[in-house]
Amino acid sequence: MAFQVSPGVLVQEKDLTRIIPAVSTSIGAVAFQATQGPLDEIVSISSEQELVSKFGKPNSTTFEGFFTAANFLAYSNSLRVVRVQNSSVSNATESGSAFVIKNTTDYQDNYADGSASVGLWAARTAGVFGNSLSISTCPSATVYEETSKTTVNDASTTVGDTVVTVTSASGIAVGDVVNFGDEYEYRVVSISTNDLNIVRKDEPQYFGTSDSSGLHAIITNGAAVRRRWRHYDLFDKAPGTSPFATSLGGSNDELHIAIVNEATNTIVERMTYLSKLTDGKSPEGNSTYWKDYVNEFSGFIYAGIGFSASEVTTAGEDPGAAIGSYGATAGSPLELARILPTAGGSLSGGADDYSYTSGEIQSAYDEFLDTEATEIDFVLMGGSMSTENDTIAKAQAVAAVANSRKDCIAFISPYTGNQVATNGGTALTQTQQLDNTLDFFANISSSSFVVLDSGVKYTYDRFNDKYRYVGCNGDVAGLCVSTSATLDDWFSPAGLNRGGLQNVVKLAFNPNKAQRDDLYTNRINPIVSFPGSGPVLFGDKTGLASPSAFDRINVRRLFLNVEKRARALAESVIFEQNDAVTRSNFNSSIASYLSEIQARRGLTDYLVVCDGTNNTPEVIDRNEFVAELYLKPTRSINYVTVTVTATKTGVSFEEVVGRG
Repeated sequence: MAFQVSPGVLVQEKDLTRIIPAVSTSIGAVAFQATQGPLDEIVSISSEQELVSKFGKPNSTTFEGFFTAANFLAYSNSLRVVRVQNSSVSNATESGSAFVIKNTTDYQDNYADGSASVGLWAARTAGVFGNSLSISTCPSATVYEETSKTTVNDASTTVGDTVVTVTSASGIAVGDVVNFGDEYEYRVVSISTNDLNIVRKDEPQYFGTSDSSGLHAIITNGAAVRRRWRHYDLFDKAPGTSPFATSLGGSNDELHIAIVNEATNTIVERMTYLSKLTDGKSPEGNSTYWKDYVNEFSGFIYAGIGFSASEVTTAGEDPGAAIGSYGATAGSPLELARILPTAGGSLSGGADDYSYTSGEIQSAYDEFLDTEATEIDFVLMGGSMSTENDTIAKAQAVAAVANSRKDCIAFISPYTGNQVATNGGTALTQTQQLDNTLDFFANISSSSFVVLDSGVKYTYDRFNDKYRYVGCNGDVAGLCVSTSATLDDWFSPAGLNRGGLQNVVKLAFNPNKAQRDDLYTNRINPIVSFPGSGPVLFGDKTGLASPSAFDRINVRRLFLNVEKRARALAESVIFEQNDAVTRSNFNSSIASYLSEIQARRGLTDYLVVCDGTNNTPEVIDRNEFVAELYLKPTRSINYVTVTVTATKTGVSFEEVVGRG
C-alpha cells in the first residue's frame, strides 16, 4: 500500500464496479414425438415457424407435444426441443434396408466411414416425411444441356399432342426438359421406348403429373431435339471446372444437386458447384467435395458411403478405381467425366411409430440433465401419453430433471383423459374431473422445483383445421416468461393482472370455489375462466407440500435468479487470491445486485457475509472461498380480506376503528 513521508494529500482509486454477468431466466425445454427432425438431440427453437421447419406440422398423434411447445413460444422466443426416438422409426433411403440415423453425430460416428451402408442417399431425419424426397444430380455440362440430343421422328403432330416420337430416347430421363426447335419447352412425364409423354413446362404439374395441354404448336418432322436437365432453370449455368481443379491441371469436377419434395412439387434445397474431388477446396479453403458438403450443410439428406466404380466414368483414370482415388492426390492431369444418372433417385422406407414408451421419453428428457452443457429455466411436460400410468411416469421424469438440476422448474399438467372423455365416452362430471386430477397429482413427490396446474384447454389447430385438447403447462411456464419481461422474476405470474392464458376456446375443467380450495390445498394451481376475464392462472404455489417460503413460484424464481447470478460472479474469483481485497470486491458486487432487487420489490432485506469470519485460515488453506447470502423475500398476496362496516350517522370513524 502506498504511503506518504511528508504532509500532503494522496488520492487513490478503488474499483467496485465489477458487473455481475447477466443470466437468462426464460429458456424452456420439452421433449415430444414429431414427424421429422433429429432424434435425441437438443435443438434450439425461437418461433413457431422454426418449430414447424425443424420438426414438422402436428398430426393427430403429435399435436399435444407440438402445441405445448408452440404455446410456450407465444410468450417466449427461446425453447430447447428434443424429438423422442421410438424403436420402430426409420430413415428413408435411396436403396438398402430400413435403419435409423438419429442425428448428425450418430451419422458421423456410425455411417460416415462407410462401415455401415446407407445406400447412395438417406433422409436426414427419420419418418415418412423422407419418403417424399428425391435427389437429382447434374454432374456435367452435357447432363445440364445437350443441344442436338436426337431428332423428332413424328410426321403427324398436332397442337395439344402429349406424345412425341423421337429417333432415340437414349439419354433422356423422366423429368428432363425438351425443346423441338421453337421457343416452347416441355417436361418429360414418362418414356415408352422412343415415345416421350410430355407436359407443358409452364403448367403447375411441374414434376411429372400428366396434363391435357400438350404441344403449343405443330413440330416439323426431323427437327433437332434440345434436352436440358430438369432443374436447369434454377441454376445460373452448367457445372464445369472449379478453380481448384484448374490449379491442378484437372477439369470437369463440378456438379449440382437439387432436392425435391415430390409431395408438394417443390425444390426444397439446391447445392451448386460442388466438386467430385475428394480434396476439392473453395478459394476460401473450405471443402467442396460433394459428400462432405452435403453431410455438413444439407437440411434434408445425408450422402451415403459413396458411388461405386460402375456409377462413375473417368478419362485418363482406371475405370475400376475406387471413388476415393478420384481426388487431386490421385495425380494430374485428372479429368472427371461425370457421375451417371443413377446417382439420383427417390427415397423410400421411412417409417413413423408414435407408440413410444415411458422409458423412451425418460431417455429424451435425460438430454437436459447436464447443467454445464445446456442452460434451461423451465422443463415442460408436454402432452399426455396413451395411458394415465404412462403419463404419471412421464410427469415423474420431467420432475426428476428439475429436481436433479436444481436450477430450473418443471411444469406439469394433468392427464388429459382425466378431464376429457375420449373416444366418444360419457362426459365426465366436475366432481369426477376434480377427483381424477387430485389422484393424478398425488403421484408427484413434494418439491419446490415443480409447478402443478389443473388446466387442459380447448384450442384451435390451424394446421389441421380442427380443435384439440392440450395441457396448459406450456402456457403456465410462458406466463413466468411474460411476467419477467414486464416486471421481474420475483413477481407472481398468476392473477387477473398477469395470469391470462392465450389461445383458449374453453377449459375442459373449470373449477368452482370449493374445488379450487381442494386443488390449492393439494399444491395444484387452478386455472379458472371467470366471466369477463377469460382463463386465468389463479394460484402461484410450487409443488412443495410443507409450509415454506419456497412453496411460492415467485420466491423459488427469485432464489433461482440470485443463485445463477451469484454462481456467475463466483466463477470470476476462481484462481484469484483469497484475501480481503477479493472478498471485499465480491461483497460489493453481490450487495449492489441484491440492493437493486430490494429496490425492485423482490427483497425486504438481505445480508452478505464474505469476510474473515467464514473464510478462516483453515478454509483458506483448503483453497476454498465462502460467501453466505441471507435473503428475506417479498411474499405474494394470496388471501385478501375486505371488511365493510356500516355505522350510525352520529358515530365518528375514530370511535369505531379505535384510532385517535
